[in-house]
Amino acid sequence: MQISTPPGIDLILHRGRSLTFRRVLPEDAPLLMAQMYQNREFMRLFRLNDFPNNEAQLRQQIQQRLQTPPQQLFYLDGVLVHHTHGVIGLAALADYAPLHRRAEFLIGLFDPAHRFSGYGLEASLMLLDLGFNQYGLNRLYAYTYGYNAIAQQGLKGLGFNCEGVLAQHVFDRERQQFIDLHIHAILLEQFRQSQRLSRLSLRLLGRDITQVPPAKSGVSPEVSTLSPAASTPSSRPHLPFVRSGSLYGTP
Repeated sequence: MQISTPPGIDLILHRGRSLTFRRVLPEDAPLLMAQMYQNREFMRLFRLNDFPNNEAQLRQQIQQRLQTPPQQLFYLDGVLVHHTHGVIGLAALADYAPLHRRAEFLIGLFDPAHRFSGYGLEASLMLLDLGFNQYGLNRLYAYTYGYNAIAQQGLKGLGFNCEGVLAQHVFDRERQQFIDLHIHAILLEQFRQSQRLSRLSLRLLGRDITQVPPAKSGVSPEVSTLSPAASTPSSRPHLPFVRSGSLYGTP
């Protein structure tokens, strides 16, 4: 598939050992419809009750979003592209709050076979690096559905703490039942002190992401704003398969 880059848009957001994180483009609409929205098993873990009417509507939504800088949308999302498998999933920093320097942490891989092969861990490290080192966030948080124990274990392995349960917070229209939401979070100071994340990032990204990056042009990395930026590229937690907060619709 030929990918066209809109003028003034930074396509590549991050590179890891085997993955590239890039912006979602209108050309991705057919794949997203087939691998995401028509994949009921994936959507039950990633996003309940969210289905566009058709591929044309999805393509139009993506095109409209590309015209607005991420700092005005208050979230940044993209596809995860494997160097041989192609697009294998999605990741995002959503509901960005500049004053409070926080955002929601979102990752999902379409194929169950990819969720236990280390790609989710690599994608998680890339997103943590973007959130804390590129965009100067102080807090990243994630929601998981109550039945998603694997996601909860994966987030714990990344250093996220479970802060509570929102009982019967979401209604599942397909199964006609209320679902609990678990909220997890990691703070900047916890990220900086994590020896586990230090070791994992050295192995998978080639550098220690827990270290404070050098300031660019006299601007502290702790006070930057959410905007696209390219980045340089066993006890293994499972993929933190989290519920989406801002992908194309409402829960």
